[in-house]
Amino acid sequence: GQRSIQAWITHKWGTTPAEATNLATLARAVHRQQLPLVDEAFGDSTLSLGEACAIATSTEKAVTDWAKVLDSADEAFKSDHPDVEGFRARLEFGLIAYKKEYPKASVRQLRDAAKWFVAQLDPDKSDRDYDETFDNRGAQFSPTFEGGFLLRMWGPGADNQLIQAALDAYTEPYGPDSAAVPKHQRTYDAMMRIFETALAHRTCAKAPKPVVTLNITVPLKRYLGDASAEPAVTEDGVVIPDQMISRLTPKSWLRRFLTDAEGKTLLDVGQKHRCAPDPVRQAAGYKEFHCEWHEGCDMPRSWSQFDHIIAFSHGGATSSDNMQLLCSTHNRLKHRLQVKANQQIWDHHHTQNRQ
Repeated sequence: GQRSIQAWITHKWGTTPAEATNLATLARAVHRQQLPLVDEAFGDSTLSLGEACAIATSTEKAVTDWAKVLDSADEAFKSDHPDVEGFRARLEFGLIAYKKEYPKASVRQLRDAAKWFVAQLDPDKSDRDYDETFDNRGAQFSPTFEGGFLLRMWGPGADNQLIQAALDAYTEPYGPDSAAVPKHQRTYDAMMRIFETALAHRTCAKAPKPVVTLNITVPLKRYLGDASAEPAVTEDGVVIPDQMISRLTPKSWLRRFLTDAEGKTLLDVGQKHRCAPDPVRQAAGYKEFHCEWHEGCDMPRSWSQFDHIIAFSHGGATSSDNMQLLCSTHNRLKHRLQVKANQQIWDHHHTQNRQ
């Protein structure tokens, strides 16, 4: 008696409309045998239901966009690129392989991985999305009845990375004086500081040095114009379109990373420095976008800390291959577990000595 599968799922199991839509998308794909690898992985418990839904919804959206590209493309383009089903199969294969390689990957990480795979299968997608959202960009000030105002902005997701980096640079951290100030108020204060700084230097002959840092990794082949190379990404794994890289390059600092064939960074500053310098921190796990805790963690790279795999106090080098990303919680947990293990070892030795 329901008008759609989504409505029936919501009525039958009490799910939210968004969850019902995801379940319906997965059900249709499995029923039509469009995602056989997902069906198999879910059957042997490699995927949870939420992870299977994430792959199904991400794949369906990417395939729908790809079908529109093929409809408007010429025959030469179609002959050099996969058809809709081939595109679906490649994306599904890549996501299942990613899950098998990283079994602790969460739903969020699977969605991020889907965006990365789509950027490789459809190199022009990030630029098309940027153009479409940029054409519809806007900002609107609306005065309120109480004498205040509301500010709404919308535009490309890549530009959001710049805005967020600027806000992070100007946002006051939590401290004794701001412990009771909520995040949305500190964000407002940061925006006002940005505006005040811009007004103060509006007539300067030489602008001050930037205080905002947005780290973007661009493979050399991509930088030289090879659209088939891996896409440029931020340190949190957000794909950045090529036109934005071209726009930012003249105003940015370029740092060269040398890697071997497997992408292992060769930078090493020895054991004399406990705190890793910036090049080593940026090189350490530069393809890892989340906390590397062995049981899985969703914390993004920009919110994580750099930890010595082999502790510096135990002779571990401050080098890129001995550094890992850990969020503050798991960094402390690792230290406590290590202290506990050392305590058990010493307790054993003391017991032996007493005997």
